[in-house]
Amino acid sequence: MLNLVDTLRRLVRDDALSPLLEDPSDELLSVGRELAENPRTVRLPDGRQLSYGEVGDPDGEPVVAFHGVPSGRLGAAVLAATAHDRGIRLIAPERPGVGESDPDPNRELTDWSADVTALLDALDIDAAPVVGISGGGPYALACGAVAPDRFPRVAVCCGVGPMAAIGRTERLLFSAARYAPRLVGAFLSVEVLAARYAPERTVERRVAASAPDDEALWRGPVGDLMLASMPSAVETHGVGAFVRDLQLYAGDWGFDLADIEVPVGLWYGRADRTVPEAMGRYLLDAVPTADGHFCAGQGHIGVVVENEAVILDWLVE
Repeated sequence: MLNLVDTLRRLVRDDALSPLLEDPSDELLSVGRELAENPRTVRLPDGRQLSYGEVGDPDGEPVVAFHGVPSGRLGAAVLAATAHDRGIRLIAPERPGVGESDPDPNRELTDWSADVTALLDALDIDAAPVVGISGGGPYALACGAVAPDRFPRVAVCCGVGPMAAIGRTERLLFSAARYAPRLVGAFLSVEVLAARYAPERTVERRVAASAPDDEALWRGPVGDLMLASMPSAVETHGVGAFVRDLQLYAGDWGFDLADIEVPVGLWYGRADRTVPEAMGRYLLDAVPTADGHFCAGQGHIGVVVENEAVILDWLVE
């Protein structure tokens, strides 16, 4: 199995920049290409390198955005135009082992706040609100719980919630990451290869598995960007970081949701087939400061695209 994973990793690294980013006429894809070709990096106190991207207004109010699984800094391109219009400097760090960030195989959810705090220090930013999208949701909550003075406001959009919110079948991938990590790694590697070398078929599979309202997004520039972000995220270190993400989501998060004191905004699509509404409902009940928004008809992509302006405005109000 290890040989298979290594072979798949080499195939992905042969040409990590997706041709889906080559259309110079589309602003979103142009931003995605710029992020792909020009990662920014800082050196953390323990010597690791942390990579990140920036979009929006470089002189604006800072907001930090956390990517999903499997994705990386390229995902920030979806929010770039709105961030610019709102006067927001959107900073999108990549978790350890993603993109150009050095791996940290034994990391815990709560370790992320220290990495992002070091990034803020390097950028001379005292504090910044955070938004976690999909798999970035638990990390955003961890930042608010562990370092509320540095992360005074938290938004979660279609974010993964505790496993107690869902049934055994829905927990299958998360559980497999804990007990069969090599198998899940091979699965993710195949998904990345499919996104890179068979994007049309991948889009059809995504459309079939998504909310009806997400179809147009999957077939447009947003879908192209999402597919392109996958090989970019694993080109240097492989898929191990995302296996670790899944393991962490399924385990003890290392903090008590009931102890979160900063304002938390939740946005979930009621038609989301990737992260079920039940996870958002669980967080709404468990986080005392939470304010929930559950959007009829919106799926996993639509809830981001349709609410990005509202979410960014809420973060900096």
